[in-house]
Amino acid sequence: MNKELTCNQVSALISFYIKGKLNPKLKEYVDLHLAKCPVCRKKINDLNNILTKYKAKTANEPPKQENEEILSYDFKNKLSAYVDNELNSRENIMMKKMTISNPGARRELEAMYKFQKVLGNAYNKTKNDFKYDYSKEILHRLHDGKEYTTTYFYKLMILFSALLLTIIGGFLYLYF
Repeated sequence: MNKELTCNQVSALISFYIKGKLNPKLKEYVDLHLAKCPVCRKKINDLNNILTKYKAKTANEPPKQENEEILSYDFKNKLSAYVDNELNSRENIMMKKMTISNPGARRELEAMYKFQKVLGNAYNKTKNDFKYDYSKEILHRLHDGKEYTTTYFYKLMILFSALLLTIIGGFLYLYF
């Protein structure tokens, strides 16, 4: 079995890789691909940089100025829902007011939009290029050791042979 992953397969596994949620064997395959592929390595490094900056920013926020409100716990919890347009109209207006009047809230919102855009682009590219989930297919291939292309090749050959025999049988029936 070919244990090398393609760029699209790695793109499908990026979020799991960054979060450290891949099993050790699959992580090893992703690491092997990253060692060979500068495009995927750059994509992972860019995402890690964004996450590092976001975590450092939230962990080491500078002291607030007197005219800048401290971001409430409620705001931080609702930020993701606001970006995904999942809030009711009253909460949506409150979040807009907070981001307009508070520079810290604007920075949080901008960081969330940047992160959402990067993840969304990676997801949409993978979704548009391929209509099935690579992570399931990769795990399936690792567990049973079969190449899926081989099975599809045999099925296609059987279908082609059956079609060819049907056409030949039709001609024989018409002419004899």
